[in-house]
Amino acid sequence: MSNKVLEICNLRKSYGDNLVLKGVDLNLKQGEIISIIGSSGSGKTTLLRCINLLEDFQEGTIQIDGKEIGYITKNGKRTRVNSRTATQNRALTGMVFQSFNLFPHITAAENISLALRKVQKKSQEEATTIAQHWLERVGLPDRGNSYPGQLSGGQQQRIAIARAIAINPKLMLFDEVTSALDPELINEVLDVIKSLTIEGMTMLIVTHEMRFAYEVSDRVIFMNEGLIAVEGTPDEVFKNAHSDRLSAFLKNTKF
Repeated sequence: MSNKVLEICNLRKSYGDNLVLKGVDLNLKQGEIISIIGSSGSGKTTLLRCINLLEDFQEGTIQIDGKEIGYITKNGKRTRVNSRTATQNRALTGMVFQSFNLFPHITAAENISLALRKVQKKSQEEATTIAQHWLERVGLPDRGNSYPGQLSGGQQQRIAIARAIAINPKLMLFDEVTSALDPELINEVLDVIKSLTIEGMTMLIVTHEMRFAYEVSDRVIFMNEGLIAVEGTPDEVFKNAHSDRLSAFLKNTKF
């Protein structure tokens, strides 16, 4: 049996005439951590949103844990799955966004436990226990009864991470999770993610924090104009860049 958690083949995504993903191929093994870097508009976020089925895509296939998601192909005709199946597919991934996307009218603990109850049909007691575990795990054991508006940006993002991980997904997706934070709050969020990397969690991380990408990644991918332009170990990408485009990109970043 394959240990590939994610298999993407020839993924193409366009918005009208604007082709954003131009045939992306990517595999991610169990427990592997890949960081995706690149300029704004290179297709990084769109790639994650396609994996999480937040975006339709016109061509290609995405498999998670050996199961094709998003579409069914019969007799050469490609059909989007129904909303119920899409929800089941989406539950294979946990995604943390640039903006925290917490529900403002419910507490931090309720934000974490909601999908556990509604999607996974866990009891209130079990969902509450799991939520408390993850509150502790992200360093906020006493903030479960706080509403998002009572928390700092860094705390809200840590709650968002707890919410995404609590459903026990096959794959974690992080999309520029520090870009909306004040500089002094960035490290508290990155430290939480670093602590999760040692637990064997499979992660795909879009980030502009180059030092963080270098430290936590098994592989780093540089996307350029909708394609994977460079792929390799952190040392190969950051210290031995043989691509002019990558070298130019890294010159404008802090590393």
